[in-house]
Amino acid sequence: MNFEVIPFLSMNGDAAAAIAFYEEFLGAKVIFKKSYKEMKEMNPGFEYPADQDEYITHSVLEIGVNKVMIAEEAMDTERAWQLGNSTSLCIQSKDKDTIDQLYHSLMQHEGVKILVPYEQNEFSPGYGIVRDPFGIAIQLCVTVHDF
Repeated sequence: MNFEVIPFLSMNGDAAAAIAFYEEFLGAKVIFKKSYKEMKEMNPGFEYPADQDEYITHSVLEIGVNKVMIAEEAMDTERAWQLGNSTSLCIQSKDKDTIDQLYHSLMQHEGVKILVPYEQNEFSPGYGIVRDPFGIAIQLCVTVHDF
């Protein structure tokens, strides 16, 4: 199977500052970045507080030969954000069959909980979030990007 696992950092309002820090101090290259304002232009139903136009809804950075994803939102919204439970694994592939198989495999375990149902949305032909039996949020994403 051809897929990758990418660390995803939920920054609770500090995503833009974190991105700037990683660019400056780790030589990170921003491959993709979308603000709340830009997301609202793509999806008029996307809502957020008026003072958060520049908050980051999604970003991908290349640090060395690896990628890191950064956004504001926690992936597991059933738990309050706190430093330490603000990460998730993001498994992505352009091959929808691969992500479909991984999702269905995870759903075989009774300890896996659906946090966001796996379905098509405005940025992916297939996206969902589950929590594994150990408390780790796992995003499954059919990507349309070449990064």
